[in-house]
Amino acid sequence: GDVRIVKVADGAKVSDVQSVIDTGGVPSAIPMFSKGGALYGIVAVDLYQQPGEYQMTVYEAASKQALSTKALIVKQGEFEKSVSPRWNTQVFGQADLERIAREKQAMAEALRTSSSQPLWQDGTIYPIEKTDHTGLITTPFGQIRMNPAQDWYRFHRGTDFQAPKGFPILAIATGKVAHLGHDYLLEGNITVIDHGLGIFSSYLHQSAFLVKVGDEVKKGDVIGRVGSTGNSNAPHLHLALRISGAVVDPLQFIEALRGL
Repeated sequence: GDVRIVKVADGAKVSDVQSVIDTGGVPSAIPMFSKGGALYGIVAVDLYQQPGEYQMTVYEAASKQALSTKALIVKQGEFEKSVSPRWNTQVFGQADLERIAREKQAMAEALRTSSSQPLWQDGTIYPIEKTDHTGLITTPFGQIRMNPAQDWYRFHRGTDFQAPKGFPILAIATGKVAHLGHDYLLEGNITVIDHGLGIFSSYLHQSAFLVKVGDEVKKGDVIGRVGSTGNSNAPHLHLALRISGAVVDPLQFIEALRGL
């Protein structure tokens, strides 16, 4: 689930090269951007990626010739553990499972098309304003949720922020609204924003939408209101992030790009 910024080349243009990560399946593109005369890539490793040695390769765009190949070492992650009899107790019937599958498919369709431009180049911001009573991280990315009566566990695939119902939710970066999910069984009311080059942020459990599909949003724009819709016990914001399909820590992305 880690996110890192790496220098790809000096004096090159984004159009000159392509970079990919090969983790044993279909190689995934590395989003790239220019800054200060250098070319950088956003390297993202999926939460579920097995530890091992993989490859990052930079190609010349015109000839497809490999310019450089570097090793990408993925180590076993260390995540907070939460053991409670309240975890993983929900039982879904066949109708619920079919509904969840339909809703997952709708979100997957939205993630298939992304802007060819790095819309996030004016930097990032946290989605909940930090005050004495809001913005606290209540559940970190990757938390392992275990029920002592079960022999399996689940990862928390995003970051939870404390906030009361109706509190403004901010777009973490400039982008375009790619999907609105209305009253999904798990995610509740969810907004998905395309930030370009395969980077998508998702905002779950909202009580209200304040944007529509196709809207262009700026970093810090209010895109919805905090709620407790879907599979949620209390009002909060669950923020999730994908980069080239990889499920990653949204806070690492925010921190890596805040200084742009």
